Amino acid sequence: MSMRQSDHQLVMAAFEGDLGAAEFEELQRRLKAEPELLALYREHALLHHSLTEEFEGRHSIGEAVPPVSRGPRWLLPVIAVAVIGAASFGAWKFTHREDSARIASGTPADKAEVLLELRADGPGITLLEDRFDSGEMSTGRRPSQGASHWRLERGSPQIRAGHLEGSGFETYFYIPKDGLSVARPVMLVTVQTMAGGDKPFHSPGWSGISLYQDGYEVCFFGDSYGPEWTWSLDVKRSLVPLMPAKNVTGPRTMTLLYDRRDGRVELHEGDRPGNSPLVHSKILPGMNFDQIRIGASEESSLALAWIRVRVLEEEARNNR
Repeated sequence: MSMRQSDHQLVMAAFEGDLGAAEFEELQRRLKAEPELLALYREHALLHHSLTEEFEGRHSIGEAVPPVSRGPRWLLPVIAVAVIGAASFGAWKFTHREDSARIASGTPADKAEVLLELRADGPGITLLEDRFDSGEMSTGRRPSQGASHWRLERGSPQIRAGHLEGSGFETYFYIPKDGLSVARPVMLVTVQTMAGGDKPFHSPGWSGISLYQDGYEVCFFGDSYGPEWTWSLDVKRSLVPLMPAKNVTGPRTMTLLYDRRDGRVELHEGDRPGNSPLVHSKILPGMNFDQIRIGASEESSLALAWIRVRVLEEEARNNR
């Protein structure tokens, strides 16, 4: 089935924040039922993700502007921002309008979330668990749990004093694309950070953890690129990272939650989610993350004691 003009207009209206609650629910229903519409929606979302990643990523690691021969690739973000800037801001407006309405109602984010005090240790699968208390961080490192291995792409992070620490590094781990599924709709990414490293965790650069799909960085949590010194959530669709109401700084245990059924993404302090996330937003539902990255820019340090990635079964969510 080919996409109609009205379908393109519908997707654009969603990014521009022009859909009412009922219309947005209808769009979500169609996204689940119509693969072609989902693909169209994903094209819009991933285009902005890729542009943001290309622009911010180059500057965050201090690379010089590419030579003129690569000009067209670097001109694309400038042109695209002019074209989709209103759509990006509209998506941000829609998310925050919805969040504000939920807060104004005096109710939790949703009733299911009340039960999110959750059986984070209940039925589910651990996709990755690594405690950085021995060995070295290099390509080929095997975690205590996980079917793949770490792939060090930049820098020389060290394992010392029971944790991993480093500046100017990026290391990646492949996670199964079918880890998230209809039967396992919720992903939890939990990390414990430490004091350590010869540079600060909070800096004008960045330091933290990212989730990827098909080569695109979809969301990030940690100290985002920019002047604000606080833990934050960057869903790459927003114009700016999402900050807590009050700055949250220093070594912490943090948990990122993603629910593929409605696209909800939340950042919680502690080793499991509760009823009051520090920040929350929405991204595309139905994501199947396939890589996780830990790292820091040249200006920052990341010191990490351990990381765990779990997916929870539908039964665990319904019975929490």
